[in-house]
Amino acid sequence: MKRLSIIIMMAAAFTACSHRASMGRAADADSLSIDSAAVLSAADTDSSYIEVETVKFEKNDSTAEVSLLVQWPTKGEKVIVDSLRKHICYLLGNDDIDSPKAIQDYGQSLFESLSIDWHGVYDDMEPDERLGAFSKEHDITLLTQTSRYVTYFYRTFDYGGGAHGYTTDVGFTFRKSDGKQIKLVKDTDSPKLAKLIKEGVKHFFAGGPDKTMTDEEVLEFLFAEEVEALNNLPLPGNSPYLTDTGVVFLYTQYEIAPYSSGIITFEVPFADILPFLTPEAKELIQ
Repeated sequence: MKRLSIIIMMAAAFTACSHRASMGRAADADSLSIDSAAVLSAADTDSSYIEVETVKFEKNDSTAEVSLLVQWPTKGEKVIVDSLRKHICYLLGNDDIDSPKAIQDYGQSLFESLSIDWHGVYDDMEPDERLGAFSKEHDITLLTQTSRYVTYFYRTFDYGGGAHGYTTDVGFTFRKSDGKQIKLVKDTDSPKLAKLIKEGVKHFFAGGPDKTMTDEEVLEFLFAEEVEALNNLPLPGNSPYLTDTGVVFLYTQYEIAPYSSGIITFEVPFADILPFLTPEAKELIQ
């Protein structure tokens, strides 16, 4: 736990072309499924652990592509299950979702809406001027859980015309005792924390925790033009989240780097980030 470990998110692969290739099925294809098997991160004898159902929906034709993968909480303490369900509804933009079946219905409605939008843009154009199908992906999955907290990971992809689509990754950690998200990091202006952030970014671009590159080499991937700026990178706009081994920081596309740099993500082990954790966060990882 003494070194920065890297979680490499292949954001650059989520361009419009690669996305369409990954969904390259026959026209008017659709796929619906619900996996009722419980997903547990620890012994199922512990009543604090949450069980989920994995709900999948996929449908595509020449105008629209929709892919949903949602791990819907089904069992666990009511306060945390209700909180997670409410947050899933927020991510999907639909407060009426209350079951796996409702997620599939939402997928069908989303597909129809995207198709209507596509026709509205391209029906008056010549066929050779039209771009690919409008696309939407939602992946909402349980990343990790302990007896004290649970972390979900959310990835969404949007394509509505243009050169490429847009991918968003974000993680959310909830305290199980009351179902709330808490502030994880304090002393955000500390030079020591800034050094951890800088090293995490460098390892991300170098390709792993055992590799490195010079400050000047890293600058080629960022909007920053001087080393001094690299020493004072802002914290990501999205809150960090907990795994079972550390705290993950994640920069969205265009936040500190151009689109070609992808989604910059790295994990700082608990041993290194501990001085910068809030008291509430420290309680969660004891």
